[in-house]
Amino acid sequence: MKKRLTYVDLINVLAIIFVLIIHSSWDESSTALGIYDSIIRAICAPAVFLFLMNSGATLIGYRRKYTTKTFLNKRINRVVFPLILWSIIYYIVDSFVKKPLPDVTFKIDNPSIGNFFVSFLSGNINGAFWFFYCVIALYLITPIISVLVKNHKNILFYIVILDFFFSFIVIYFNNNLFHLELSPYLIPMSGTCYIGFFVMGYLIKVGYFTKKGLNVIKILGIISFIAAILIPAFKFKISLPVIQNLIEYGGPLNFLYTIGLYVFIKQLVEDDTLFQNVKMQKCLAVLASLSLGIYILHPFFLKIFMKMTGTEFSSWLDILVMPIFVYITCGLTVYILKRIPFVNKILP
Repeated sequence: MKKRLTYVDLINVLAIIFVLIIHSSWDESSTALGIYDSIIRAICAPAVFLFLMNSGATLIGYRRKYTTKTFLNKRINRVVFPLILWSIIYYIVDSFVKKPLPDVTFKIDNPSIGNFFVSFLSGNINGAFWFFYCVIALYLITPIISVLVKNHKNILFYIVILDFFFSFIVIYFNNNLFHLELSPYLIPMSGTCYIGFFVMGYLIKVGYFTKKGLNVIKILGIISFIAAILIPAFKFKISLPVIQNLIEYGGPLNFLYTIGLYVFIKQLVEDDTLFQNVKMQKCLAVLASLSLGIYILHPFFLKIFMKMTGTEFSSWLDILVMPIFVYITCGLTVYILKRIPFVNKILP
């Protein structure tokens, strides 16, 4: 029986909670609620990237456990098939609703088989499903980068450096400051779906970094966390996009904050005796197993909450209560559904 990584379980739980908080806080006004929403979104911004780091931590070294064929079959069954099935379900829902479900963002006016394929391939069925397209792309290149784990970890770190430099420095500053028409041939890591997070998860897991290196990562993470609070707090006084977006997706501080948080949680779990408790480990394992199912189903529960309260990202109830409501009710639903034969195959 394989040994579970408790820190991975805790990060999975935290990541889905971050997702729910982000998806409950879309007030963009200059009111107190709008500013609070902006701050909380920035604090929770690592959400999906924590999932990607966990995927890298648990999957890049797969060759020690099974063949590439087995690896790909497992990924197809766990992600590709559920993505197709739930895309069909959401496509049907999108065709009947008067307004798109929260965070789905799409409504289908003229449904057809042809339109489904176009919508599926363009990612225009469920806005939250971009994560699945991203992680599938990473799965496809995992057999290539996995050959580096034994003797070429420095090359893996080189991949991280390239991704950070081009995706989070060059592209970021060009999009937010210089606005040059850069040739795509100049960007060697473009289109690699946040591979830097994926690889960093693995390198942190296997102890690639020295204690000093980990401390540097944490310090940069703390600085970025402080910025995650200050920048949105003063966003209506800051007119420069190059500063406003530092903590947003694609922003360099987002990258540093995410990996710093990851290291902090890993060390906390490994050093705190609370997480050595078997009951705690089992509890986290169960909660972590619900995360992907919650990610898939949560738009329905956001809608239920809004129907019950009459709000729509316009109330303190949304940001303070809705994430808790959705996590508990959706989590219980997923827990029950995963105990039904066949359903546990389509709700990973």
